[in-house]
Amino acid sequence: MQMQNTSGDNVLLDVRDLDTHFYGEESVTRALGGISFHVNRGETLGIVGESGCGKSVTALSILRLLPKLTAKTVGGEIRFHGSDLLKLSEREIRKIRGDRIAMIFQEPMTSLSPVHTVGHQIAEAVQIHTKVSRSDALERSREMLRLVRIADPERRLYSYPHEMSGGMRQRVMIAMALACSPELLIADEPTTALDVTMQAQILRLIIDLKQRMGTAVMFITHDLGVVAETCQRVIVMYAGRIVEQADVLDLFARPAHPYTQGLMRSMPDRRHGRRQRLPEIPGIVPSLREPIVGCSFAPRCPFAIDICREKAPTMRDVRPSHAAACWRSEEVLGA
Repeated sequence: MQMQNTSGDNVLLDVRDLDTHFYGEESVTRALGGISFHVNRGETLGIVGESGCGKSVTALSILRLLPKLTAKTVGGEIRFHGSDLLKLSEREIRKIRGDRIAMIFQEPMTSLSPVHTVGHQIAEAVQIHTKVSRSDALERSREMLRLVRIADPERRLYSYPHEMSGGMRQRVMIAMALACSPELLIADEPTTALDVTMQAQILRLIIDLKQRMGTAVMFITHDLGVVAETCQRVIVMYAGRIVEQADVLDLFARPAHPYTQGLMRSMPDRRHGRRQRLPEIPGIVPSLREPIVGCSFAPRCPFAIDICREKAPTMRDVRPSHAAACWRSEEVLGA
């Protein structure tokens, strides 16, 4: 039995059985294999997993930003306010993208135009979705730069991206994403290229702005520490599938999937001032170009038995608001 969505009218985004494929000259990569989850209004949902598990593809599928020639969402629904985003016309999805659903990308230098000032770029985003004058849009840009705590916003309004540090450019991206007061903000590894001090500042800024504006946030990360500090619920992905989902405190207290346990053990612990070699999960991630028989984690799992290698597990409730796709979740919890 899959964990039930008991949030009712509180659900903002509802993803059901989402399948996304990438097409090469001689192969098909099944990047997402029927994932289902929801985001409630005003909450912070974490999506965690190692590189290549499908986190970013999930975000790009939601916003329909996949490369049209090589990728396609082949099944499922993405319901936002009850409407399936996959069935909207290109014009209709453009009205939602950047306005009601916005995204912060990993590397701002690849997302910001090098030939326009940051004020121009934020103002342009505002004008695309609202019928305000150029001067009002620039005033909104100034207000947003102030809101994301960029010093001297009057001057920085006329700066180019290359004139800013990495942390400032990421703040500009946050300002641009929130300029139209979206209902959902997707943050895809927003602190990857930043040092530890700046990472903490950016995470704190996003959460402060979320609380101030009432925006729901979908945090995509490989860092369980970020999830612990910022999220209310968390989804764990592996090989294009969701293997566990739970409230954050419950997940950290009692992980019910062997992969989640492996991720937990690989987190550095320096509470006693010692640097120890981190345990690693043996084996490699299965190829998504070949059909996966049974559980995708079975070849690497110390709990695997015959049924794990023969039949794919479905999401089952292990406790209220906690589900795992594992045939042996009871044994995993007991361990």
